[in-house]
Amino acid sequence: MQGDADDLGFGNPLFASALSPSGDGADLNPIFSPATIGGGGSRSAVGLRRLGFLPPSALGPGTQQPAPADEARLTGEDIGDWMEDDASEQPPAASLAGNGASPAGAAAAGLGSRERPEEEEFARVLGAVMHGEADAAEAVREYAAVCRMRAATLKELASSQLQRAARYMSLKEQAEELEGEAATWQLLWFLHGLPRRDFPGGSGGGFVDGAGFSKTVRQRASDLLFADAELNRCARTVAWLEYLAGEALDSEHQAPLASSDGVWADTRRRLDAAAAARGFAGREAAALVTELDPDAPTRQHKALQADDATDEERLAARLFRLLRAGRMTEARHLCEAVGQPWRAASLGGGGAQGPLPLGAAAEEADTMDPAGEQAQDLAAEVEGGGVLLRALWRWSCFQLAERAGAAAEASGGGLHEAALYAALSSHVGRVLPVCASWEDRCWAFLRCWLDAAVDSTLARQQQEVAGGGGGEAAGDGLLAADALAAAAGGAGGAVQEGLEVVRGAWPISRVRDALPPTFEEALQAATRSRQAAAAAGGGGSSAAAARYRHVQAALVLGQVQELVCRSLVGWITQGTAAEEGAGADAAPACPPGLMRFGAHLALSLWALNIAEVAEGDAGAAYAQVHDTLQRVLQMYIFHLIDTGAHSLVPRYGCHLRAGLRHTTYQIFFEQLLAQGTMEECRAAYGEASQWFAFWRSRGGGDVAEGEAAIIADKAAQHSRFEVGGGPLLRAQSARWLCFAADTAVPALRHANVLCREFALGGAGGVAAGSALLGEVMPAAVGCPLESFIAGLEGSGDALVEAEAAELRCWALYFEYESEFAGWQQLYAAAADALQSAEEAAAAGTAAGAADAVAARQRLAELAQQTLPLLEAMLGFLGQRGFDSLVGAAPEAAAAAGLPAELAVVLGPDAGPDAAADVQQGAAFAAFSSAEEQQGQAAALAAALAAAAGRLEGEAARQVAVAAGPAPEDMPGLVSVAVECGTPEALEAAALLVARALKGSLPAAGPSQSQQATVGPLLAANVDAPPAASAALCRAICYPRLALKCAALREALAFMGHCGAEGKELVVLAAQDDLACLFSAAELAELLQFERAAVVLQMRNDEQQGQQEAEDGQYQGQAEEEAAGEEALQQGQAQREGRPADGDPAADGGA
Repeated sequence: MQGDADDLGFGNPLFASALSPSGDGADLNPIFSPATIGGGGSRSAVGLRRLGFLPPSALGPGTQQPAPADEARLTGEDIGDWMEDDASEQPPAASLAGNGASPAGAAAAGLGSRERPEEEEFARVLGAVMHGEADAAEAVREYAAVCRMRAATLKELASSQLQRAARYMSLKEQAEELEGEAATWQLLWFLHGLPRRDFPGGSGGGFVDGAGFSKTVRQRASDLLFADAELNRCARTVAWLEYLAGEALDSEHQAPLASSDGVWADTRRRLDAAAAARGFAGREAAALVTELDPDAPTRQHKALQADDATDEERLAARLFRLLRAGRMTEARHLCEAVGQPWRAASLGGGGAQGPLPLGAAAEEADTMDPAGEQAQDLAAEVEGGGVLLRALWRWSCFQLAERAGAAAEASGGGLHEAALYAALSSHVGRVLPVCASWEDRCWAFLRCWLDAAVDSTLARQQQEVAGGGGGEAAGDGLLAADALAAAAGGAGGAVQEGLEVVRGAWPISRVRDALPPTFEEALQAATRSRQAAAAAGGGGSSAAAARYRHVQAALVLGQVQELVCRSLVGWITQGTAAEEGAGADAAPACPPGLMRFGAHLALSLWALNIAEVAEGDAGAAYAQVHDTLQRVLQMYIFHLIDTGAHSLVPRYGCHLRAGLRHTTYQIFFEQLLAQGTMEECRAAYGEASQWFAFWRSRGGGDVAEGEAAIIADKAAQHSRFEVGGGPLLRAQSARWLCFAADTAVPALRHANVLCREFALGGAGGVAAGSALLGEVMPAAVGCPLESFIAGLEGSGDALVEAEAAELRCWALYFEYESEFAGWQQLYAAAADALQSAEEAAAAGTAAGAADAVAARQRLAELAQQTLPLLEAMLGFLGQRGFDSLVGAAPEAAAAAGLPAELAVVLGPDAGPDAAADVQQGAAFAAFSSAEEQQGQAAALAAALAAAAGRLEGEAARQVAVAAGPAPEDMPGLVSVAVECGTPEALEAAALLVARALKGSLPAAGPSQSQQATVGPLLAANVDAPPAASAALCRAICYPRLALKCAALREALAFMGHCGAEGKELVVLAAQDDLACLFSAAELAELLQFERAAVVLQMRNDEQQGQQEAEDGQYQGQAEEEAAGEEALQQGQAQREGRPADGDPAADGGA
């Protein structure tokens, strides 16, 4: 330790700056003057900062000193003034939904220039949900709207980047990814946003007056969707797909169709021309139809005129898109508008809104007048045999699709007309050729499967009713079918198939065989068509699009466990690089948009209560799902931290479970310490405190009372048990306990614990202690440290007041350490300048003598500035400043719980030869190798055990020593634990460890010489009862301070000061309570300083006496010369006959 003779080396008064106990003064940090501490007799007026020696803070922009403030003594009630009350039950005003991020927070975090504004929008929506302004279902729709708006913006931006191919493709891919995400959010809403079972099929309309409870076919179909969970889920998926198609339709600009585009006017003119030419119109006319009825092209297997065929295909494509969007009413109106009312009638055979309207179409259908259309539908169905008319219409559409499809295969046109009627008849084979995207194919399979499943169930119910004697109209229909069969005589496959439909065989076998048997298989069949859709050039083929399709399929099938635990976590942890087979250096590991989606998906699954697992596997699987969702949310929070969106972190942190939340915030705080300013740290803590308090008031999660304070305490304590960043990082970490009034007492106690460790940590510890008390705490609490201490001293709690008194003691101690280091450099520079000047004068140079005089003058001035520092340090020793440490009283050891353990983590003390970062406090000194570490631990354990065995009385039997390498968080250090069974043993153990720190503990073992010692060592961590750590600090700091006072006395004598200031130092050190704390080497060093000081003072006194004698002799000679001169003047005056100067006669005459 620096208190030992081997370390201080103050034997020569011209000691160099390298011997400074606090290292290079240029690396120190200023702390407040003791004058600001107030009270007490130890005051310093050296004012080295006023001399411009000590540099400004080197801890970065986060530790500025607070502006001068009123330093009046604060009471315990007033201490909360330096932080607004953070226990509010409202979140930050600027963080509520609709208000966005606060301007201050946005400026601090740099949110104004973020590349992904959708992250702020998602956070705004989440804030609205947490505030109760929106529910989870509304949030899901808001998420989708945000993604759509952002995708539209990116598309618009991409259109202006056509000349920059890479930029254009990047923007296009981002827009495509957001569109896929928007579709996924919409799917989540359709599946779970409306839990009502009457969605999406509606009620089927009201009951017809006078008809009792008779239901239309659509009402019975709606009942099926209500009662059957599988049909309901399929219907919700189809409604979602139709909604997406409607959005795409609305966002596109399409050329309007003219009123004559559905009339075959060109074909008629061509036919009229051919008739006028009496059949000599050429081959082209021969290939045209000869009749203009709607069935002519399929019946005659001939084509329309080219322009009419183009218009017909364009109309069919428009009608298919409307049907794809679930807009049957709009499709029928379009047919009528272009002159094809017959086609409108053919499309409306299953109802005005279609045979099974879903979503918005179902809502529209439910508004039908029960006395109007509803009554007509019921009457027609009763007359026609219930589902018979519906089945025959379906079968007719099937025939139209087959004929149109066959004609299209022959001519290459008419595919959309075939797909239009195929979709109405569950004929999936004829729908797929016009499907341009995966969504189209998915709709084709699921809509056909749903319609077929509903029709099949309705037919079975009708047969059951007919077989039971009910359904008179159905019986009539079957009799009519038998009559038709007899009339047909069994001829014609289509007729026979139609007759089977009349008998209840719809869906026919050709429809059933083409469809998967179950809903899940239908979706899987659509999923397997991804490659075909990509080959068709629609729907996107990027990895992002494929991911969202996978998510959509999993959500539809309810495979949440598979989605979360395998797919989602795999994408986020492996990212696009793993998917594309890129190398290990590929970046980024995960697209930010995917992390955001995963986090909000987790929140939505929890809020909608759909994070479910397979039946019979609700134990470990349930935990796995929710653990994974927590990790996904944590990954997104890390992304927000890394990108500077600090104001968004707490609202997501509220949804983490406690352990993960605490870990995440500790990492967040560590990053802020490394990169952020003090104001950014304060803002982060304030946001967290307010959001956590608000979320707790809402009863959300497992947020505890004072959650932010708990996290701050854990962050501060965590820094004490790792070595990264050195003591300075520990000092910086203490700021987290200083931002709020409710953490003032924990901040006080933590600061005292750190100060005890810093006092045992050498030059680096002194630098950290000075930074803690002079920069970090004043800047964090927003007031001078004196005000902070004074407020706690008036709290009325005896223990808190004692802790405040201890912090005041540490403030004084580190002030003296800091000023001594600064003085030492000034003194070394002045002494070196004097030595150089004297050498130059001895060489006979003219400037050397003048420089020597100037150098002596500077030393004399420095001596006057040194006196206040010596006086203050001696006063501190005389008043026993360290006796104010909590636990330093004699009865404190007896009050400690026994048995107690004194555990210390130690590193080597290289003194002035230590690395610069160690002396500056940026790192801890560590042993260079594992062998050295093991050897030092063994030697230390043996030496402590041997010394403990030499203790007197019971204490020797009440001490047990163990030593070994420190934990993994403290690599390269040694851990020592001394277990004590009595108060005397505890105090003795502290003194033994202090001797090891000083390097004065004799080594044990037969191979060791009597002069061999263990150490010196530096303490990196102390975990012990207050009495033990206080005893350890007293044993180290009192001798160290006394030796510095002795060094000041010797330097004063060397600088020529003749006063006796500090002569009481030896008497103080000899007193019983202090003498026992000095090692033999420290006492020898103290006496060496005192001896040198006395000798130099004697020399100074002798030189002063000689100077006074010489001055007296010179004064006598001057007086004699003056008297002789006066006599000569008088004699001369007498000879001249005039009064001499000073003669009264002369004065009177005058």
